[in-house]
Amino acid sequence: MSNFIGRKEELAALQELYNKNGFHMAVLFGRRRVGKTTLVNKFIEINKCKSVSFVSTEMAESELMLRMGNDVLEALAPNLNGKLKFDSFDSIFDFIADAAEKEQIVFVIDEYPYLAKACPYMNSLLQKYIDHKWKKSNLYFILLGSLVSFMREDVLGSSAPLHGRANLEFKINPFGYKDTASFVPDYNVEEKAIVYGLTGGVAKYLEQFDNKLSLDENIEKLFFSRNAFFTEEQIKTVITGEKSNPVAYNSIIDAIANGKTKYNEIQATTGMSDISFCLKNLLATEIVERRETPKPYYLIADSMVNFYFRYVAPGASLINSGKGNIYYKQKVKPNLHQFMGSVFEKMAKDYILSNVGTKKIPCFLTDIVEYQNSVKIGKEIKSIEIDLLGIDGKKYALAAECKFKSEKFGKEDLEIFQDKLNYFLASNLKVMLFSLSGFTDYVVKNAKGYKLVTLDNMY
Repeated sequence: MSNFIGRKEELAALQELYNKNGFHMAVLFGRRRVGKTTLVNKFIEINKCKSVSFVSTEMAESELMLRMGNDVLEALAPNLNGKLKFDSFDSIFDFIADAAEKEQIVFVIDEYPYLAKACPYMNSLLQKYIDHKWKKSNLYFILLGSLVSFMREDVLGSSAPLHGRANLEFKINPFGYKDTASFVPDYNVEEKAIVYGLTGGVAKYLEQFDNKLSLDENIEKLFFSRNAFFTEEQIKTVITGEKSNPVAYNSIIDAIANGKTKYNEIQATTGMSDISFCLKNLLATEIVERRETPKPYYLIADSMVNFYFRYVAPGASLINSGKGNIYYKQKVKPNLHQFMGSVFEKMAKDYILSNVGTKKIPCFLTDIVEYQNSVKIGKEIKSIEIDLLGIDGKKYALAAECKFKSEKFGKEDLEIFQDKLNYFLASNLKVMLFSLSGFTDYVVKNAKGYKLVTLDNMY
């Protein structure tokens, strides 16, 4: 794991707990492929821990018990593997308890929701061992899970049997745009930003990019070749994690990617009588997010999935015929800056929040939201949208506009933005402007008191 990137805070938290005597429990969760397993493996590698790592899959209870038993023996008593058979999870956990009384052991259950699904009593069984046999040992117990809603509600929730048992619990998020840049260190800042946009900072996606290839070569190879990594089957796995009704999920994602973001619009476009179940699952796996505005709407949270449905899927026939590179150059590359618009807003939001309390940000903020509203001007309704709106407590404190385009942020951009601010009732509002390509002399001269930030500044 010599190429391990980032996660310093998470490693430090795991290490702090490991350095203490006695039983400890950590719960790590986050959407698929963000690098939870890699993080824990790196922690084990650093400490040269005696460890048992069991990965749950969709299997019957008996098969999972057999596999866990084999993994435990292989790690703790390889001389007994093939000779000793466990007849229950109790017997496995007893064996671990005995071993952990003699020395510190790290016991990892990865993709725990699969085990809990196959064995509905597992939460209560683990509670029993944590509260009695394990608490007398030097066991470091780590639970990992990709189904975020399950981990939050059924493992950490106030009514869950395991509630209050974990000494450490945190969500593993995708990499931010700065850590993402470390995967392609030789790229310029625009190319690094686009890689972030194409991957959303998801570790598994980032690992596919070859720093020795150009950005165009990587995109063509990974998305637009017949041997692409990001195929229809790969996307199905990302979206559902299983094979249950992938057509329904794909239809919903496709509708959202193509601008049908309201609940009734999605329902009408897909032709499905009820989309609530699929939407709930997509929200739970963080592929889709719901924005709570006066008129709630849905967005694709996974920017790779968003890119695939907007730009790759429509070119499937040409890609399968070996003309994907031509399709990319003609139909996709000219639209990359447009695709990056919402990504750049997220980058700007992360930049602001990570620098709150420094001279880089003109005021203190507690949160950042987007702003959408409508105002009546005569007989017409004018839509007012502000990319980012910073909040300090209950008051609006900052407005930001973001432009990811080849041209500099110019006079027209500034005037349109200032016109929107005229309809926004907030006093002493600070302003930040973010631009890929910098600012014209007019903007530099006339944006008095505004904080101007280029993409170079953000890195």
